[in-house]
Amino acid sequence: MAAQALPPGAVRRRAVFGLLDADGWTWASIKATFWFVFIIFVLGYIPDRAIYFTISPTIDLGFNVISPINLCPTDNKSLPCPAPAGAVIPWEQSPAELALPQGRTASGTFSSGSNIYLVGGASGGTATNSVLVTTVASGNFSPWQDGPALPDARSGAVVLNLAGTPYVIGGSDASGNPTATVYRGTITSGALTGWTDAGINLPMPLTDASGVSTANGLYVFGGEMSGNALSAATYLTTLTTTGTPKLQAWQEMTEVPLPEARAGASAVSAGGSVYVMGGRGPSGVTNSVFYLPLDTHGNPAVNLAIGRPFGWGVSVNQSASAALPVAVQHATTFTNSGAIYMIGGTDANNATLASNYWAVPNATNGTISAWQHLDDTDLPGPRAESAAAVVGGEAFLIGGSGAQGEDLASTSRANLAPGLPFFRLGLFGVTVPALSIKGDIGLQLGYIAAGTAGAGGLIFLILIGWAFSHRPQTFRFFQRITRGRFRAPPEDDYTY
Repeated sequence: MAAQALPPGAVRRRAVFGLLDADGWTWASIKATFWFVFIIFVLGYIPDRAIYFTISPTIDLGFNVISPINLCPTDNKSLPCPAPAGAVIPWEQSPAELALPQGRTASGTFSSGSNIYLVGGASGGTATNSVLVTTVASGNFSPWQDGPALPDARSGAVVLNLAGTPYVIGGSDASGNPTATVYRGTITSGALTGWTDAGINLPMPLTDASGVSTANGLYVFGGEMSGNALSAATYLTTLTTTGTPKLQAWQEMTEVPLPEARAGASAVSAGGSVYVMGGRGPSGVTNSVFYLPLDTHGNPAVNLAIGRPFGWGVSVNQSASAALPVAVQHATTFTNSGAIYMIGGTDANNATLASNYWAVPNATNGTISAWQHLDDTDLPGPRAESAAAVVGGEAFLIGGSGAQGEDLASTSRANLAPGLPFFRLGLFGVTVPALSIKGDIGLQLGYIAAGTAGAGGLIFLILIGWAFSHRPQTFRFFQRITRGRFRAPPEDDYTY
């Protein structure tokens, strides 16, 4: 078939500096793609940015692949900008008027609403049955008051909170002997009103053990038995599934004992695993980390291929970076937003530490790839056997022992949520401050801003369409408003 010839004297039009045929499919596809993206940008991206500009503290424009320029809030103090994931705003000492009535170490804590309870512990080397309470507001707490005392003195006990009910498990009595008792707190309208015997004594007396609470039960790991012997046992008690829920007798999980006996270790539950870190083993203070995967019910996860639990993973079987950077016992630990924190403690030379290490385990398999540390986030002073409490975005370390082994009455606190950069400039994007209007008012204003931006974008696109379909009138309009400085193409070229 013969191709149609151009009219006499006509020249085939070219686009993009003569690279493309203006009537060809390539140039048509490029134009179609441009207008498709432009319409999405005007009717989708701009309204989306409008709502976030109203309700968010910052807004991203474009995409920051690399941001060499970052500006962060002054509240972050000396943290790098942007702050590493899991970093805390540097610790600071609470005012003297908020100190404990006297120094106390090896206590436990639990929170109920805005109340923090400090349970038991030792002063001057002797266990106490005292329970203190304070109320947290605006990032700090009120002076400590006396709360309902324990039935007996306890130090080095495992204090856990299960479904809002506190339990004090084992620990040393006033004579320094390990105990097997379990006390249960009574919570009324969010406040602790007393203690009773839970009726589920441990199978053996234990002190300096570690433990965690899960969805439907309590775990206790290791500990020191009578005669200073160390335990490697894993004990579990679970709630009954019929009638009024109550904890059943402890079971020794013989299929998942700790890989090695431990006392003075720290334990946390994060993601789908339990971690037992550091502590004192048969060879002394260690830096090893044990982790046990759990199922959705809080029981040890079962390997279906062999029909029994996966068992404990050990940091040395992962990589050297999975173990703690230093051998440590009696460190304070807690979790927040998927990160695990190990703070203070005493090392293999019995020196008290001020270090603050944290790690973010792999959400899929629970492994730890590395521990992070910043000098600026270390404690103001050495501290071991402190009790930890996390309320809102604030973490508190309460009491403990100092560099010379003295009982501390002071409290350190840190904000767990460093501010994001309020200005970032990088490749293909920029982050700028936004209005950050909170609550329902901000949300409603955001909807109005998004709707206005969408309606304005639609009108803008209609005007562009009208201009393209009425090019002579559009060119004359621009000539008029520019007083002839705008040069229109010849009328026979208006179809370009």
